[in-house]
Amino acid sequence: MTRQELENDLAVGSKVKITTKSGFFTGIVEEFGETAVKLTNPNTGKPKRIAYDFIMEYDADFPDIVSIKTDPDTKMVQLPGTKLLVGVTEVTQRLYKNVMGENPSYFQFSNDELSDDERESLESFGGTENNPVECVSWYDAVYFCNKLSMMEGLTPAYSVDGETDPDYWGYTPHSKEERGSSFYGTITQNPDADGFRLPTEAEWEYAAKGGENYTYAGSNNLDEVGWYCGNSGYMTHPVGEKKPNGYGLYDMSGNVCEWVWDSFRDYLVFRYLRGGSYGYDAYGCEVSFRDDGIAREHGNGVGFRLLRPSGN
Repeated sequence: MTRQELENDLAVGSKVKITTKSGFFTGIVEEFGETAVKLTNPNTGKPKRIAYDFIMEYDADFPDIVSIKTDPDTKMVQLPGTKLLVGVTEVTQRLYKNVMGENPSYFQFSNDELSDDERESLESFGGTENNPVECVSWYDAVYFCNKLSMMEGLTPAYSVDGETDPDYWGYTPHSKEERGSSFYGTITQNPDADGFRLPTEAEWEYAAKGGENYTYAGSNNLDEVGWYCGNSGYMTHPVGEKKPNGYGLYDMSGNVCEWVWDSFRDYLVFRYLRGGSYGYDAYGCEVSFRDDGIAREHGNGVGFRLLRPSGN
């Protein structure tokens, strides 16, 4: 493709998805050079130059990306063909602590139970605030969603016996005791609320596919897109380091399993997990793979991703 062909439809400031022989890149056009176009990644702010000769096609209908006010580094993107925003990454330890005031994750420096090898590896990442939060139960995730919604001035999606303020649910987040480890009441979801919630299984799978037909979220090669038992060192890694899928979403295969809303065969104490984790094999990280977990359990390979209506 030539520079002129690209400039016919695009201008500086345009949002674009460019496909090359080696993959695709999304970003904001910063400059048309003599031999390459310069893009800025809207998620990371990093620039990239792509030679015109390498460009096979491009799409100027790039979906909107918005930040969460509570943590501007957390981004959400509108899913094409829907009126939904989904988290570009899994919920990070930083965002979780900003909302909940504590970080329950196993893979963090303050955890005295870390082995020397684990601590050394985490230190090589330069910190763990961008690692996905884990050791969160399904109940913790639902509690977090309502808490964040209230902080952002949005209508909470969940209620327990009609109460939407989680401070009145009689629930203790991160509790591993039998009492306080689950809701004692009927939880319902308000489909008209504009607040944050967990995706349904169908929504999660639509997002993970990214408009593509790969085995994993963004590729047929898991090493390109996910942290799993073959490359993770059996620990979480900072989000967004692997290649994203076709909708610009990271880590939907591997890193941590993600809670979704749906229950297992209508047994409400069992909820589905999708995407696989750093400890799963390749099969467990396939887009089509589904697992289930006990809603009150706090596994160090389990986190979640946010979703909410876009209003558009």
